[in-house]
Amino acid sequence: MNSYLDAALQAGALTPLARFFARFLADKYRRDEDDILVLSAALVSERNQQGDVCVDLRRHAGAPWFGNDAGAETPRAPELSQWLRELAADAAVGRPGEVAPLILEGERLYLHRLWQFEQQVSAAIQARLESPPALDEARLSSALARLFPAGDSGLDWQKIASALAVSQRFAVISGGPGTGKTTTVVKVLALLLEQHPGMHIRLAAPTGKAATRMEEAIRQRKAGIDIAGELRARIPEQASTLHRLLGFNGRRFTHHRRNPLPLDCLVVDEASMIDLPMMARLLTALPDPARIILLGDRDQLASVEAGNVLGDITGHGRPIRYSAAQARRLATLTGAPPETLPAGDAPPVADAIGLLRTSYRFAAGSGIGQLARRVNAGEAEAALALLRHDPSAQLVWHDSDEQAISSDAVAWAVRQYGEYLRCDEVGAALDAFEQIRVLCALRSGPFGVDEVNRIVGERLRAQGLIEGGEECHGKPLMITVNDYEIGLYNGDIGLLWRDAHGELRAWFRAADGQLRDIPLRSLPGHVPAWALTVHKSQGSEFERVLLVLPFEAASPLLSRELIYTGITRARRRLRVSASAQALLQGCRERVRRSSGLAQKLGWAETP
Repeated sequence: MNSYLDAALQAGALTPLARFFARFLADKYRRDEDDILVLSAALVSERNQQGDVCVDLRRHAGAPWFGNDAGAETPRAPELSQWLRELAADAAVGRPGEVAPLILEGERLYLHRLWQFEQQVSAAIQARLESPPALDEARLSSALARLFPAGDSGLDWQKIASALAVSQRFAVISGGPGTGKTTTVVKVLALLLEQHPGMHIRLAAPTGKAATRMEEAIRQRKAGIDIAGELRARIPEQASTLHRLLGFNGRRFTHHRRNPLPLDCLVVDEASMIDLPMMARLLTALPDPARIILLGDRDQLASVEAGNVLGDITGHGRPIRYSAAQARRLATLTGAPPETLPAGDAPPVADAIGLLRTSYRFAAGSGIGQLARRVNAGEAEAALALLRHDPSAQLVWHDSDEQAISSDAVAWAVRQYGEYLRCDEVGAALDAFEQIRVLCALRSGPFGVDEVNRIVGERLRAQGLIEGGEECHGKPLMITVNDYEIGLYNGDIGLLWRDAHGELRAWFRAADGQLRDIPLRSLPGHVPAWALTVHKSQGSEFERVLLVLPFEAASPLLSRELIYTGITRARRRLRVSASAQALLQGCRERVRRSSGLAQKLGWAETP
């Protein structure tokens, strides 16, 4: 007779990995499969695969173990007090610091390795907060005045963030699109080099695409800053992926606590994409005296894997206030009136967070900027009203039905993509293609990437804009694996295009702007790229975007963070294809990943 775990697996409420882990513990500790330990182990593994670092037992107590897929008779988790009692007495469950398959800390249940990763991140951040670097404050204050001339628009948040980042071993610079994160960090690096001319600085990002964009942005901005030429030359322009930085060889990482990275300062862009295990490996591989500066938008989607590390560090959207001592110090360094700096009760990590609040990309009347702010604030009805009537004409709404993406939206995408397909040479085609993208919330289903790619490809063929089989001239592709030999990485975008001899090859734009072509037989794993998931678009921006949301408002992936991230990939024009109920519900839903990191860093529990 099948167990409840088998029934949950067959119903799709449990993954094979979670089922395997539960069976492993049942065999190891000689338990029945309806034992609380076994069911708890399956739940922890399942939630980990859905992005949670741990199981918040209070949230799950008394609820069906894995949802309601098995009907009214679905077994339920115990009430909280009983659950805690039984787990605490179980040999398979350890306390913090002990070695056991599961760790119980307060009311949170972890897989041992994830508890360890969370502890490493918390300890590493707090150790750096407690040991500020030596600093010539007079030199820093003078340099800040030079790099950030006084303006008429009140507090200069870039200047505040720069002063904060230079004076800490651990710092976060967070802000939405166009708030100047890259401009700020280039000036931070200039300020650091004026303090320590011999400082060894490295740049990194979670993906190859994000690393390339980081290189381009820093190269553009460093030329315009007021700094001595020899120091400007020392501002690095090359960025690597985190895996390459840490020397990942497919099995293990070269750099770790016993073989730390040879650097004095590490700057990591797109930090919202970093999952908990990677953040732990990164922080433990830093030399003790080294600095780390994280750049990112705390309101974007969390990482695909477990954790929401940037959100945990920055308080999940809470206002950033500084301690009285930090507010006084920042006022002294920047010349800001002390009373204008937000101060009050806050955890120590708040003193390390520079929040950029002024968008230089989206003017006050920008439809895209206003929509992003309304979605981010959870103002669902106001967001929908703006989409339906945008005075700036940046926004267009396509109301979809439950069967498929709006036909008008598909027609728009085909017209846009026709522009790059009519180009005579591949460089111009790549540049034109990078101006447009269709972004989907889902991978599968009638509103998912796979289906939208199929539909767009069919329509382009029907209009004679592409010809041939699956691999054809003009097809865009996205690399899905890292290939260090060839130098193509997960997320890289290219085009199939015939060369001067008529041979079909894959073309990519290198970090230095040069074109490179790859034989089709040498291509790593790849998929069509007329449409991408919103997750895969992080770290990229496009002039014109079509955002496709599922018709069903109850989709588990639909959230405020996803919609905000999709909106903010667009620079000038945004179209949204979705049902009204999906947009409204998505704006109201926030991603809530169970984790103890925010609490370990001093933030109060999220209500």
